[in-house]
Amino acid sequence: MKKIRFLALSNGYGEDYVAVNIIKELQNLYPHIDILAIPLVGEGKLYIQNNIPIKGPLKMMPSGGFIRDLKTLFDDINAGLLKVHWEKYKEMKNWAKEEGYVIAIGDVVPLAFSYITKRPYFFVNINMEKSIYTVCDEDISMENLSQSQAQRLAKKVYSGLELHIMKNKNCKSVFCRENLTNQVLKKAGVNSEYLGNPLMDRLKPQNILDISGFEDFYKVILLPGSRIPEAYYNFSVILEGVDSLISSISSEMFLFLTSLARSVSWKRIDEILIQKGFERVKEGDRQILYKKRNSYLIVTDIFSDCINVASLGIAMAGTATEQFVGLGKPAIAIPGKGPQYTYRFAKAQKKFLGPCLFLVDTPQEIPNIFVKIYKDERLLEEVKENAKKRVGEEGASQKIAQRILDYVMGG
Repeated sequence: MKKIRFLALSNGYGEDYVAVNIIKELQNLYPHIDILAIPLVGEGKLYIQNNIPIKGPLKMMPSGGFIRDLKTLFDDINAGLLKVHWEKYKEMKNWAKEEGYVIAIGDVVPLAFSYITKRPYFFVNINMEKSIYTVCDEDISMENLSQSQAQRLAKKVYSGLELHIMKNKNCKSVFCRENLTNQVLKKAGVNSEYLGNPLMDRLKPQNILDISGFEDFYKVILLPGSRIPEAYYNFSVILEGVDSLISSISSEMFLFLTSLARSVSWKRIDEILIQKGFERVKEGDRQILYKKRNSYLIVTDIFSDCINVASLGIAMAGTATEQFVGLGKPAIAIPGKGPQYTYRFAKAQKKFLGPCLFLVDTPQEIPNIFVKIYKDERLLEEVKENAKKRVGEEGASQKIAQRILDYVMGG
């Protein structure tokens, strides 16, 4: 069987996560692939953990990949942004000297890099801010939507450059993460399809988190994000909300759960908890238990178990918030200082997630939102229904991998 060469381009933690999932499915479906990854942002840790070869310098920029203004751009340039991307560009061009296929995951940056290779490419479009939901709701009559109307709607979300690259003859397919954007892009002339959301794959519970004795506790997941040092600031802000919640709702017993990304220091999180009045109670395998008044908090690294057992999220994160909400559960978001989770980002996330996400200005407002939603069956059902439409369903990684192979093998 012939070897098939693939190059994966991604630009962020969520994008790396999706890339790894699709690559694993490609390897399962067709073992004779030659895969190389170039992470355009960050240190490529997920690729390394999964033994996927990477090329190019690995360096986290001050912005964490979220360039929101000129200051963050200049900070990144001073930290070597242009040199790093030049080296990655050379690696990419070197790879493109031979036949192969590019899989771009993320936004316009990996998409543009794919275009430059002049090789056939596939675009996995997972950027939340590039959803039609951010400019309108789902009450669009697709039957009555003309091509010109679809093009105008698409231009509200995508730049002319993005649309041009997605319509290029080398772009073999654009995989959207939800169906509304897929339908609008398709009607606007893009070769688009919806096969589910790869961000929702590999989230089944492992059932190794020990929560015995907490069966009757109301479980809340805390999502501070994975970018350093932003995650530490976010965690401190979230704990203010936790304090307000356990002070205001004294009749409820809470179990708070936070799953730390590999980039986050357990020691630093422990220091923040002690500073905020939590007492370390018990240390176990992959988890530490803390107590404050009649409520408890578990720090762990078992993300899939946490998001599956929790009923509510308190969030200052991008991908993790969408994954939690994607399970049909509500989250309360607090805008932060950034560079990722700013007020602008939180507002965009609210537009995208709609009734699944509740935005507050301060952590002290959390108890008011909690009282409104935690026993409202009608509202919780609305959250479930919207989560399926807006976030998308699991199983996409295998379907996308199969579709790519079908094209490559001439199917």
